[in-house]
Amino acid sequence: MAPVVLSFINLKGGVAKTTATVQLADTLAFMKQKRVLVIDLDPQTNATLALIGEERWARADEAGQTLAQLFLDLLRGDGTFTFDATRAIVRGASNLNRVPPEVMDQLPEGTRYGRVDLLPSSIRLIDVQDRMQDIAGRTHYSTGPMEVVKKFVAPHFDAYDYVLIDCPPNLGFVTQNGLEISDHYLIPTIPDRLSTYGIPQIAGRIAAIRRARNLRLSCLGVLITKYQSQSSQHRQGLQRLPEDLKRAFTGTGESTPPILTTVLPQTNASAEAMTFQRKPGNYREKYGGGVVAGQGAYKYGLDLADEIEDLLASRPHPALPYQDWPPQD
Repeated sequence: MAPVVLSFINLKGGVAKTTATVQLADTLAFMKQKRVLVIDLDPQTNATLALIGEERWARADEAGQTLAQLFLDLLRGDGTFTFDATRAIVRGASNLNRVPPEVMDQLPEGTRYGRVDLLPSSIRLIDVQDRMQDIAGRTHYSTGPMEVVKKFVAPHFDAYDYVLIDCPPNLGFVTQNGLEISDHYLIPTIPDRLSTYGIPQIAGRIAAIRRARNLRLSCLGVLITKYQSQSSQHRQGLQRLPEDLKRAFTGTGESTPPILTTVLPQTNASAEAMTFQRKPGNYREKYGGGVVAGQGAYKYGLDLADEIEDLLASRPHPALPYQDWPPQD
């Protein structure tokens, strides 16, 4: 069965987009025994550093095994590739992983165990973003600037139950590479004016991309993050959001997306969980056992995964277009 591919996007930084992506990946893998691939499209590389740390990332970047190198290979235009998706995907990412790669190779075929893998980003994506439009010409129009991940990475998706994509805070060609292969997108946001201001632009632009590219992409929902129950601004923003979303999605061709009932509170534990160098003994220790708003901090990640699964169960999931693309040599 094809995996569920879900992009995380907001035009505002600092809304816990990456934190939500990484926590959902950890939860699905280590609490629900799913195979998860995280694709880091954000030049800030925060998901990459949270999942493999600086040393492992530096080795991957030096070896040319990051997404930036894939785009650079195509921009070079000579038909040669340093990037190799099989090598670039880091198996056994996350500091919750307890199965070393050498042991993975020795497990009997068909052995099921939860795992997070990662396709790393690079700060070199900052330079690539401004040159993406040249990819079509450099490849003699065999690959469009929004089709790179679809063509060279998506053929490897069959090994996973979920593919989670951490998009940069814009709607340029790098982000469009993620949207091109996604079933749905999720909008993490703090319930304040600055964080929700770009939602109409997201809804309108993605609707235009969906029509132009004939995608079946839809908004799975809006996830409230960094919520502070004592903040009147947050409480008012949460009350205002349903009507704001209704206006934002009017005319986009899809219904108003739900606001997830799971609300991720502002906690020190969630921020500390993004530090790879910490060595948590288990999921609860990583995401916090202290009580926040009436329940253990770690339980919010479990609630999020449960709700995501419920939302996905209510949506049709046909075979994905990228399955028609053959693996690259």
